Order: sequence, then structure tokens, then C-alpha cells
Amino acid sequence: MKHCLQALAIALACHALSLSAPAIKAEQACTDLAFRWLRVLAPAPATDPQTVAIVGLDEASIHASGKPLALMLDEFADLLDGLGSGQARAVGIDLVFPQQSYELLQPGASRRLALAIARLHSQMPLALGVAGMQTAVAGDAASLYAAVAGDDGLASLQVPLDSDGRLRRIAAPPAMTAAGLAPLSLHLARQLGLPPRPGIVDYSIGKPYTYVPLHRVTALARANASAELQRLFAGKVVLVGAVLPDVDRQYLPLNLAQWEYGGSSAGVVFQAQAVRSLLARRMITPLPWLAAAAALAASLLCWSLRRQPILLTATAAAVALMAGVASIVLLAQGWQVAPLSVWLVAAICTTAAWWRAFRHHRNEQQRVKSIFAGYVSPAILDTILSGALSNGPQSQRAPLAFLFADIRGFTAFCAERTPEQVIAFLNRYYAAVTVPLHQHGGTIDKFSGDGVMVFFGAPLPSANPCRDALRAAIGMLDALAQLNRELAAEGMAPVRVGIGIAHGDAVLGNVGSAQRHDYTATGAATTLAAHIQQHSKEVAQDLLVERGSFEQAGLAPQLATRFSFIPVTLKKHGHLELAAYSSPAGLVMPEHA
Repeated sequence: MKHCLQALAIALACHALSLSAPAIKAEQACTDLAFRWLRVLAPAPATDPQTVAIVGLDEASIHASGKPLALMLDEFADLLDGLGSGQARAVGIDLVFPQQSYELLQPGASRRLALAIARLHSQMPLALGVAGMQTAVAGDAASLYAAVAGDDGLASLQVPLDSDGRLRRIAAPPAMTAAGLAPLSLHLARQLGLPPRPGIVDYSIGKPYTYVPLHRVTALARANASAELQRLFAGKVVLVGAVLPDVDRQYLPLNLAQWEYGGSSAGVVFQAQAVRSLLARRMITPLPWLAAAAALAASLLCWSLRRQPILLTATAAAVALMAGVASIVLLAQGWQVAPLSVWLVAAICTTAAWWRAFRHHRNEQQRVKSIFAGYVSPAILDTILSGALSNGPQSQRAPLAFLFADIRGFTAFCAERTPEQVIAFLNRYYAAVTVPLHQHGGTIDKFSGDGVMVFFGAPLPSANPCRDALRAAIGMLDALAQLNRELAAEGMAPVRVGIGIAHGDAVLGNVGSAQRHDYTATGAATTLAAHIQQHSKEVAQDLLVERGSFEQAGLAPQLATRFSFIPVTLKKHGHLELAAYSSPAGLVMPEHA
């Protein structure tokens, strides 16, 4: 039940997101893309007759008339007569005829155009475009044309823009009363006996448009070329509109005009495609409830796999793909089901599942860290948790620096105290000195009573392991000086340590069995560092560094001046030069009694 409620919440959230302005624009873009795919995958047959023709008022037609557009009344009259002679099926005028009569300039021209409107209206369905939604028009000529056409011959040229500024749909007015006008395409459909079905225009059907120039039609009409006019227009619905570069420009989802090259299109192209969709009974009906149901089903399926993020990712991808394909198939059948809400469900469920898996993994790592942080060095633990350190017997060679440290006089120290006091002191001592070791990338190999072995340069690589080892050793001495001040305040004697450092190639790997092993490093430098540490007691030095290691460290001058070289002879190593460290004033630690 909880799973179902969570899935329902996700579906509702995605459905709400799909109603936002950005999501609506995205859905519109998806629909446009689906139209493009349909035109590629299921193009109209080459023999498919064009049921809609466009007569375009272009610049050449205005130039041929020798008049400004407002005085082209005779040309419009000849155009209508030519369409009548051409036996068009219906005519829609997607432009507004001149509103005023110019009787002084053109005596009788308005009357002649009105008579042409009346003749064409008596022959076939005619939709005369009106700029607004009401029958009332301004201007004496416009009133005359509207009276001749009658209420059944007037149509509105207003078309609603989608939120992205494109023309996609035809919406019927709330009431088509005597005082209201239907959109041009719906009016023509009703006049032709077709259901005036509002909806989204189907941009996937039909071939791209060409247009017949208006001046060609008027020339054929004046020449009584009825046969040619019938070849052009017989049985077709004719839309008359401007195809001028600066008149009635609209943005469409697809460019369906062969004479246009991107950007805006002539508004008459939209009217033609709307009429074509109505004639083919292909107006697209949105089904938002089906999109919401699909989102809920996708949410129930995907959320049930939230504990298996890999399987969920594959399932979500398949669901998203199926939703996209289904939206194209349904669009071809006349239904718009936007896949965006399903895509949102798939994305949100997948993201939530991986975030849940990541949090679980991180929490598990934190739990493991809290358990084992005191048993292995942070560098080793992090490497184990990252998967970079295998459980097998593999080994590798790497240049490392080794540090051995031991408390002076620890045997006498233990003889004077109980075991509990010794353990308490060691814990206090190691709590102080391990901090600088870890700060400088040291990997603590093992604690052996009062001694510790540390190596630098693995498992995390270091640019200069010797420098890290020297800085860690100096940090240990500083931490020990602070601990001695605390011990002095408690009435206890201070302690001293001996530290030896050397470097060289070493072999890294797991030593032990598959059931119990340690990650360790061994090599000649390991033995040398241990012997240097043992020799520090003989020369009463707290920190001794093999000369090669000191020089490779490249310490800053103010730090390097604290070291001085002493020659020594070590068993099994021969004559060596060691760099001895002198603590600065205030950090000198007296010899343990």
C-alpha cells in the first residue's frame, strides 16, 4: 500500500509538472517532432490529389495591377469570377477586402466586387474573412460586402496562438450565435457538410503547398479561359490569402510552403492545412487523461523496481522509448498523448533509485569506517572501501619512505606501573602522535608495544614520500612535547622517543591467508629504518634520517637548518651519514629518568 501511495504521489507530481509553462512548450515541441517523423515514415502517396489550393496575393500581383492594394477592387472581383468559372468546391478568403469605397477614384468598383461576392456565394460555399469574431464591420464597403455575403458567408480570421507563438489549433468560439463567427476553416467545413471539429491541425498529411498567383487567375478570368481555370481549381477548396513578406506572417510547427525558406510562413498556409485536416477528418484530439493514466502506470512499474537501480534504469529507458513511439502511433490515428509526463516519471524514479542506492552505499561505508577506523590507517580503509585494494595475494613494487619510532626507557616505565596504567599511557601517547602521521599521509603498518612502523607513499601515491615522513616525524616530536607539558602538570616524568627514517624500493601487498592478512610493505629500507631508530638511543638523538632520504625530502631552508650530519657505522649497513634533528627552543625534551 505504501508503495502504491508513493507511486501515485510521483505520478501526480509529474502530471503537475507537465502542466507548467516550460513543460507545455516541451510537449508542443514533442508533437511537432512527431509530425516530422510521420511525414518521413508515412508520407502522403505521390498520387494523392491535392484537395486544397492556395491563391496568393504576392508582390508580382500588386505590381501587375498597377494599383495600391486598397484600390485592387476590380482584381478581387475578377478573381472571384475566375474561381466561379473554375468550379471550385468552396472558397475561403483569408484576407480582409478594403474597408472603404473609393467611388471618386474607381466609380462602381465596390458594387462590382459586391456583385462578384454574391455570384460566387450563389454557386458554392463561401467564407468571407472578417478580422474580428463579430459580424459588425467598419467602413461602408465592408458593410456592403458583409450584407451581400450574409451571416452564413462570414468567418473569423482570428486564430489562437500557442504559448510558444505558433499556430497549431483551431478553437471554436463559446457560442456560434448570429452575433458570433466561426473560424474560417470550421465555417468552410460546416458549409461543406462536414463536422466542424476543433482541435490540433494535423501537420503530417498532404504534400507541401504551392500557390497560384492572384494576377494569373485574374488574367485567365478576363480571357474567359474556363478550361485552364477548371484544371487549376475544379473540385478543390480554394484559400485566398496574402503571401507577401510583411503581411500576415505566422510561425508554424513545420514549413509546408515550398516558396518559404524557414522562419515565418504566410498565414493562409495554416488555414489551408486546417481545411485539409477537416476534409480528411484528421483533426487531432488531445487526450490528457490518457497521458495521466500512462504516467501512473509507469510510476507503479518503475517504483516497484526502486531497490534494483540497474534493472530500473533499463526498464525506465524502455518505458520512455515505448511512450515516445506510442505517442507517434496515436498521433497518426488522430489522438495526441504527450509522453512528457511518462518521461518525467522515468527520470524521477531512476534518479530517486540511484540516489537511494548511493545513500545506502555511503551510509554502509560510514558504518564500516566507524567500526574499522581504529584498526587500520585511514588511507588503507579508504582504499579498501573504494575497491582499489584487492583481497588477493597480488603485490607491487613502489618507492616508499619508512619511519620507525620507539619510546625510550619503556621497560623501566612499565616496571613502575600497573598494566592498566601502561595501556592508558600508550593510548594517550598514540592518540597524540598518530595525528601528524595521518596528516602527512602515513600508513601505520603496525603497533608493537611502544613501537610503531609507518610507511609513506602507499596505498595513496605521494609526490615526495621522504618529505612526508620527515614532516610527520617533526610533527610527532611537537605532539610529544605538548604531551610532556601535560604530564609535567600532572606530576609525571616526561618521555622521549627515538625515530629512524630511510627510503627505498619496497614490495607492497597482503601478507597472510585469505581468512586473515595484513597490508604491509617490506624491503631493505625497512630494515635500515629500524636499525637507524635503534641507533638513535646510542647517540642520544630523537630523530635520525638517512642522508639520501633527507636530501630527497628537499625541506625548506628554515627547517633544513635544524638538521646536522653525523657519521655512523651500522651493523649490516656499514658506514652511513645520518641527519640528526635538533628541536627548536621550547620543545627540548629531557631524558627520561
